[in-house]
Order: sequence, then C-alpha cells, then structure tokens
Amino acid sequence: MTYSTIRRSTCAIGCACGILLAALTGGCASATATGRDGISIARFVKIRWPGAVSLAQDQTLYYVHDPDGIRQLYKVPPGKTQADAVRLTDFADGIGGYSLSEDGRWIAITASIGGSEQADLFLMDASTGSMETLFSDQEVVYGGMQWRRDSHAFAYRANDESPADFHIYLFDLNTRAHRKVMAETGSHYPADFSEDGTKLVVGKYNSASHSQLFEITLATGDSREITPVGEAWSFTPIGYTADGRRFLVNTNYRRDLRTLFSLDLETGHPTPILPDTSDREVDFVTMNKERTVLALALNEDGYRTLRLYRAANLTPMKTPAMAKGIVGNIDFAGDHMLYSLNNANTPGIVYCWNMTRPTEPAVALTTADTQGIDVANFRLPELVHYPSFDGTMIPAFLYLPPDHRDGTKIPFIVQYHGGPEGQYRPYFNRQYQYLLTRGYGVLAPNVRGSSGYGKAYIEADNYKNRHISVKDGVWAAKYLIDQGYTIQKKIGAWGGSYGGFMVMATITEAPDLFGAACNIVGIVNFETFLRQTKAYRRHLREAEYGPLSDPEFLRSISPIYKVNLIDTPLMLAHGLNDPRVPIGEAMQIAVALKKRGQDVEELYFPDEGHGFRKEANRLLYYEQLARFFDKHLR
Repeated sequence: MTYSTIRRSTCAIGCACGILLAALTGGCASATATGRDGISIARFVKIRWPGAVSLAQDQTLYYVHDPDGIRQLYKVPPGKTQADAVRLTDFADGIGGYSLSEDGRWIAITASIGGSEQADLFLMDASTGSMETLFSDQEVVYGGMQWRRDSHAFAYRANDESPADFHIYLFDLNTRAHRKVMAETGSHYPADFSEDGTKLVVGKYNSASHSQLFEITLATGDSREITPVGEAWSFTPIGYTADGRRFLVNTNYRRDLRTLFSLDLETGHPTPILPDTSDREVDFVTMNKERTVLALALNEDGYRTLRLYRAANLTPMKTPAMAKGIVGNIDFAGDHMLYSLNNANTPGIVYCWNMTRPTEPAVALTTADTQGIDVANFRLPELVHYPSFDGTMIPAFLYLPPDHRDGTKIPFIVQYHGGPEGQYRPYFNRQYQYLLTRGYGVLAPNVRGSSGYGKAYIEADNYKNRHISVKDGVWAAKYLIDQGYTIQKKIGAWGGSYGGFMVMATITEAPDLFGAACNIVGIVNFETFLRQTKAYRRHLREAEYGPLSDPEFLRSISPIYKVNLIDTPLMLAHGLNDPRVPIGEAMQIAVALKKRGQDVEELYFPDEGHGFRKEANRLLYYEQLARFFDKHLR
C-alpha cells in the first residue's frame, strides 16, 4: 500500500498547496507506539525544557519554551520561579528568535509563517508586553538583531532589495526610523557596536571555510575590511575589547583548528592570544557586557567544556562544577553568569552562578518537564572511532539499549547529521532514548565534512570529494556488522537535510546493507535543489556542493539518477514551506520510485518548513517513523 499522510492545519501557500494536497493519496492511521517499559513515544516527544535564556539587569528571566506545543517567548519576574512564567507572544507558528536590549527595556523578535523562515521583525516593550510590527514581508528575511550599547538602536539584516544579498540596516527607537548602513553583495550580518556607538562591525559569510569582517563608520558609511585582505580563512566575530583598540575573533587563521585571536584595529594584524587551547577547536567565545570576562567553549570530541578568563590579562578564572556534557547558553548579568548543561540523560537546564562566589554551587533557573520518565537512568553513549574505506578513523557516538548483552545482534539505526558542516553532539535526545527502549541501537557518525575537527576535516568532502563523506557513511554500517552489533538489512538509515541526502546516497551506494531508510527534508537532485533553494542560500551551497555551471558533476552525485539501485524501503518526511530544500526534492524521488513499482511512505506537513517545529507534527512524524522502522527492521 502506498502511504501518504497530510497534517492539516493553517497553510499559507494558497491554491498551489491545494493542488498538491489533492494530488496526494492514501492514508494510514498509526497505533501509538510504546517501548518495552510501556511508555508511549508521545511522552518522550513531550519532554521539554526552556531554551534561549536571558537574564535582564533587573533579574527578569526571559526564555523560549513550548509547554503548549509551539515555541513562544516567556518571562519570569524577579524573585519568581518558572511556575510563575508569563507568556509574552502568541504567534500561530511560534517565534524564530529574540534579542533583549542591554538595558532590558526592549525586545526585538522575529517570527515567520508556516516554517517558511521568511521572518518578520517585531519590537516589544518589555515592561508592558505591548508589541508593534516593524517590518513584514513574506518575501523578505529580517533578522540578526544586534543592539547598540545604549539600547536606543539596533542593527539588523534584510534581503529586501536583493533576494540573494543581505544588507545591513540601523533602526532608531527614538525616531522609529531605519536607514541602510551597508549594501554589498553577499550574506552579511551585524556583529558588534563600538562602545560609543559610532562604529559597527559586520560579518560576511562566504562558506564554512571563508568569512570576513568589516568595520563601518556609521556617520559616513565608510567600510573597511579588518580581517586579512585577500586571504580566505574563517573569522567568527566576538566583539570589541574594553579599550576599543582590538577586536576579538574565533578563527583558524593559518592553522587547522579554530582558536581565539585578536585583530589590531590600527594595523589589522591578527594575533593568537590563548595558545593553550591550540590542541582542540574553540566552538565559540562570548564576553560580558563590561568586556571584562571571556567565556570560551571548547569542543572536546563532541562534548563542550567551559573556560573563563579575565579579559584584561587573560588570567584563568574558576568555573562552576558541572558534569561532562555540552555547555551552552552563556550569558552574563553583572556578577552572575548563566549557562546550560546538556547530555544524554540531562535536558538543557539553565543555571545561574555567582562569579564572585566561585565555591558556591550554581542555582538552577529552569526545570524540564520529563513527563514522569526517569531521564537520569538514560544510557550515555560511547565515543567510538571506526575505519573508513581509506583507513581514516571516523568519530561516532554509539548508543546501546539498557539491557543489551555483548554479542547480541540487534536492529540498528545510523543517523546522519545535516549541514554538511554540522557535528553530531551527544545532547539529550528524546527520540534516541525511545528507540533504545524499543531494543534498537543508534550510531551517530561525524563523517568527513563535519565541523569540530579542524579545517582539513571540514573541507575534506567539498565539491568533487562528495563521495568521501558518502563512503564514510556506508562504512559506519559496515562497522556495526564487523563489530557484531547487527547484521545486513537490520540497519536503518536516518537523516535530515544534508543528512537526508546521506540517507539516499548510502542506500544507492550500499543497498545490500540497509533494511529501511528515512529521508527528512533531504536533497536528491543537486541541480533542482540549487535552482530552487532560496536565492540567499545558493552561493553558499554552491561553494560546498559544486556550481550549477558543472551540471555533469551535480548529476553524478544526485541520488535521483540512481533510483534503479534503490531496493530499500523508504519513508519521506517534508514541510511544504521549506525554503532551504524545497518540497520538490521529496516529490521527485517519490514519483521516480513509484514509476518503478516501489512503495514509498510519504508524510508532508502544509504548515512546516525545513524541519518540524510544532509538537503535534513532531508527534505524528515520530509515531510513523517508529512504526516504519518496526515494520522493516524488527
């Protein structure tokens, strides 16, 4: 039976959507899937916790949360707890992001319709909750808000004049007027204002390996590059130093791993300033508002650890005690630092720690709704390294069921991350833990092209080397068989976006290994993908996958031209409003396989884009996915 489901809810695509819906047939109701302990997948999916937490100067706490299934902005008044939280927004499709002014009086908010990512820009008065629409256009993306330090203006980016290019604008709260301060081709974003507000550093993202920084004199509009001219390296902005003479960056300048550098704003000379981190990649760096404290997040084999330094002389500071995991959500408010900790059995709880009392434990500011499940007993993954086709050792995280016995062969899922410049990190993963209770194992590899392992590794799959990452993905499945964890055809391939391409590529490269495959919002035809993706993404993706001017190569790596090799049962899941990988990618592989007489299970959401943000949609998707894997792998 051909299986198709449409999640019917508010759709903003108009009659074109109606034609597409009318063309889809089938339908199948799913039984609620439960694990061995009788806990339904719905309870796992509904485990949730606040994220994107900010602490205002008056100790008001702001965060994004989805207790009603859609992510909205909330605040907790000073001295209150999460139980007293007040919801501030009520967007039908939730918010995209928010930025709190330094004085805590204003909040800039972005939100889009139906997962389209074409975000509108809003301004909220934090004291009253009243909100006004600043810019709204369903063909334009507004975002990247960066507040001036006096909180009377902020910079933002928009592609309103050219769909392929993001220009930089300044919005003045006193006059409610905006003006363009940078209009150049490319993907630009505001990074940081000088202390007096007269200058703004803007970043330009060219590719994962090449990004630049420019300083704009706002009174004249003059712009100059402050990163080395004519050299292609990755520069991620951190901010001006307290004296305004230097600008700090996270960069791989003339090296393999990213680390902390200082750019001299007079000479332009870049200098590494923390050589003791040179043996591992720096994920990100942030500073407090006074520019006196530096927080470094180090990537250690996928985990993330925290280091603190006095900015003036780079002397180390004490850090709060915490378990091994992924630290994030670093924010400062006076003497207090916020941070979150996340690992396979700890949702991303946010803590507040007093830097002047380093021996005192941090205080949890948020709690997780665990749906009555004892998440503390969730099994932690093992970091493994497996050999690929050329002997390169590929890092991966291996998850085994809690009752697994050595030598027992079980069904396994190999999940490929997106990007491709992403990195699988051992975060708290509700879906993995549910699959473990069903007796599955999960392997999450970081194939070549992943971030976190240096410049050479992230560039290893670029353009003509696409086959390298695909083979790394195939050899992940071979590793599971060689180590006795599973057998052929008891392995599922699962991934989203670029991970969806990896799913399609691995089941054509090694159809004898995989017994089921789920492609979420994935690429199947690089020509149609590059033509139909949003214009502002095309150049960035061509830098990774190859240009449209080389159609022969793009066809050679496109799974759509290898459908004759596919005999693996396939499930497709996609949002109709996807601006990154348009719905046509899923539709064309479904049509091609059906023409060959093969069944394809299809799940399309009219109110979603590149991934599934609404809880009701996620629940439907994961129920169908569990049923699909059970049908073909168990």
